[in-house]
Amino acid sequence: MAILKIARLGHPVLREKARPIDPKKITGPEVQALIRDMYASMIEYNGIGLAAPQVHTSLQLALVGGEEDEEGRPLIRVVINPEVEVLSDKKFGMYEGCLSVPGLRGYVERPSEIRVKFYDGKGRRVEIELEGYPAVVMQHECDHLQGVLYVDRIEDMTKLVYEEEGERFLPVGEFIDGSEDDSLEEAAHE
Repeated sequence: MAILKIARLGHPVLREKARPIDPKKITGPEVQALIRDMYASMIEYNGIGLAAPQVHTSLQLALVGGEEDEEGRPLIRVVINPEVEVLSDKKFGMYEGCLSVPGLRGYVERPSEIRVKFYDGKGRRVEIELEGYPAVVMQHECDHLQGVLYVDRIEDMTKLVYEEEGERFLPVGEFIDGSEDDSLEEAAHE
């Protein structure tokens, strides 16, 4: 496995619509090697997800976290050629970050409930429904496959902050999960 270099905001690969992967090639050595290298890179850079364009590869492939398995361990999904369907008008807002936009976070509101159809890392067709935080992570990574970054979705640019400043000056609940629940801030200071 190799640690791959992360493309940063301004690199053209991040603005391209990624090419679909032929489902027959998913279990082949090239795609499997890319999945392994992306996983190693995501762990190395402490990411919750990683899309192929972020490692200079314009393919419809992402690793998506934000969920837990039955035992409470982090679940990372291999998502290939995804199709996202919005299931609710309800929004979920939070300060998002990105390995391709290091040091910054911006407040983004996204649909809170989605259905996603995709191929997994073994070439099986999968359909899942997600809501809340896992839905946000999935949409964030799927956006990368369309050449869209979270900064494009910020409606109020006064809510684009450096991580260090956000941690210092924004209420804990608002910065961590988008809520304006003061009890989180109070708990953090106990």
